[in-house]
Amino acid sequence: MFSRRLTWTTAENPLAALERERRSAGARLLDLTITNPTQVGLPYPDEALAAALADPAIGRYDPAPLGPWSARVAVAAEHARLGAQVSPETVALTASSSESYALLFKLLCDPGDVVLVPQPSYPLFDYLA
Repeated sequence: MFSRRLTWTTAENPLAALERERRSAGARLLDLTITNPTQVGLPYPDEALAAALADPAIGRYDPAPLGPWSARVAVAAEHARLGAQVSPETVALTASSSESYALLFKLLCDPGDVVLVPQPSYPLFDYLA
């Protein structure tokens, strides 16, 4: 049972119904919502990940609400390489695009505001907005 604050339905939407019908008919679909690199054939750096996880520093808990400073510096450096001046102090890293959008909606929108989204859209915009 979901909280009464949530007014969304869990019923299958028309796009999901069409996908289910096409998959059950044996159609080959390109699902652009899959974000797991191990499921879409992208090269995966197994050895580099194993080496990073073998580093004893991986077990140290050092929370950084805006993301690790070294990562924020790297993001700013990449922007500088592309010709944009970005200060690491203004970079905030999140765990996912969904988390980023949720934070942006909370920061920029008030309850009752109207949010325009493109169609087709990011699947979670309606829910997050």
